[in-house]
Amino acid sequence: MRLTTCLVVLGIVFAGALPFIASADTSAEIRAVEHTGPGVVATEGDRTYITSWQESTVSVAVASDGGNYDVCLETDGDDGSSATIQCQPVESTAPGGEQRTEFALGQWPTNSTGEHVLTVTIHPTGDDESSTQAMHLVTVLAAEGDADGDNLGNEREVERGTSVLVADTDTDGLTDGDEVNRYETDPVDTDTDGDELADGVEANELESNPTAKDTDSDGLDDGAEVTTYGTDPTVGDTDGDSLDDGPEVNAHETNPTTADTDDDGLDDGPEVNVHETDPTAADTDGDGLDDGPETNRYETNPTESDTDGDGLDDGREVTVVGTNPNRGDTDGDGRGDGTEVEDGTDPNSPAGAVARSLGLGSGLTTLVVGIGGIGLVVLVVLGAAALNSGWESRFRVRSRARDYLDADASGSGSDATADVTGPAPNVGAETHGSLQPDVLLDDDDRVLKLLDEHDGQLRQSSVVDETGWSKSKVSRVLSQMDDDGEIRKIALGRENLIMRVEDVPEHARSPFEDR
Repeated sequence: MRLTTCLVVLGIVFAGALPFIASADTSAEIRAVEHTGPGVVATEGDRTYITSWQESTVSVAVASDGGNYDVCLETDGDDGSSATIQCQPVESTAPGGEQRTEFALGQWPTNSTGEHVLTVTIHPTGDDESSTQAMHLVTVLAAEGDADGDNLGNEREVERGTSVLVADTDTDGLTDGDEVNRYETDPVDTDTDGDELADGVEANELESNPTAKDTDSDGLDDGAEVTTYGTDPTVGDTDGDSLDDGPEVNAHETNPTTADTDDDGLDDGPEVNVHETDPTAADTDGDGLDDGPETNRYETNPTESDTDGDGLDDGREVTVVGTNPNRGDTDGDGRGDGTEVEDGTDPNSPAGAVARSLGLGSGLTTLVVGIGGIGLVVLVVLGAAALNSGWESRFRVRSRARDYLDADASGSGSDATADVTGPAPNVGAETHGSLQPDVLLDDDDRVLKLLDEHDGQLRQSSVVDETGWSKSKVSRVLSQMDDDGEIRKIALGRENLIMRVEDVPEHARSPFEDR
């Protein structure tokens, strides 16, 4: 038999063809070598990476012109010597025929890890001198080793499906070891929590949680906060306006990066939670005054265009007429501001305006001023037309008018001094209370009137309901009245009970309060 020597390139297959160098000294031919199975974990160039703790299979395709052959699988030892792993006989085949022989490899010896040469040898049975060889490079990985230096051992990488040769399998900016050991993210998923931010970006740049879609629990996913709204995914309330970013975007349609969306002088949070105004409209009630000035400067109700119900919008009262938007009758002449403006009289001038607004210029028939030895009596006699017009209902009867009427009715006019500077009494009225329409009462009197109507005591929440005022205004008015000694606020659970000072029971009084 003539021996020829040549180099042929064969295929060793694992996820594709791999170079395999063979030499031939016989008529037998090694056509292909495949290395497969769970133990084969990677290929790189002409090198195959196998694990030392898993099985793999080497399959050899052989063709010959006849005769019997032995196919052997060998490897080099750590000392450079060659060691036979397995040999199997191959029977002759018809010319051009092919036979496949498989070698099942168990666990690789733990002391034989690292780089090795795997050799397939074919020689005629009984002839150890003539042979054909095919060689391939293998790297045997130890279970506890770390081939890619990512702080995740080879065996753990195989278990998790990560690459033993690539430190960051999913290319998300975190090494496989950090993902598993530190952040508990998925090393084969770029975006573990599905918030459209890569795990590495969350951990390294934003300091958000790569395992939670909404790190700050504000109702917006981290990705949307960064890429859409420009908010901070680690802070629930980016602009610090007491509204979380999610409700700002989803419920109120405010700007989560601006504390005062409508630039009216009130932060979005207080508008929603305290004043019940629209945080996207500077002037919620459309009265010509922005919500901020109404609340902070004029103390009007930003949700009511006409706080005092006098027929004039708050803005007009402040900027045009110059009247008090919290008092229906600014000058206290008995006529509402709106009526005076409509009639052409001055709602800011109490002296003389009273007579003009009542039409007393033509209706006055007699004015008698008498001076006696014991007092001063002023008598105003009106014509029938003035009486029939119901002029008396335009006056507010305060305590000094009651004192005047009581003194006059008891016949003590000679000892009493009438306060002619106050509003005139209502002659013939059945009750004084009927002369006080709420629109003409100031805030303190309106609260006192409510107490009279509710047997002298009322919950603070009921004052809000009865007056229609905002909670902040009710709290402000009651606190001032308490400081002035007009009422007392008594804590009742989580709410206040409002009472006149004289009606407070002994057990509820302060030990320092005068009895």
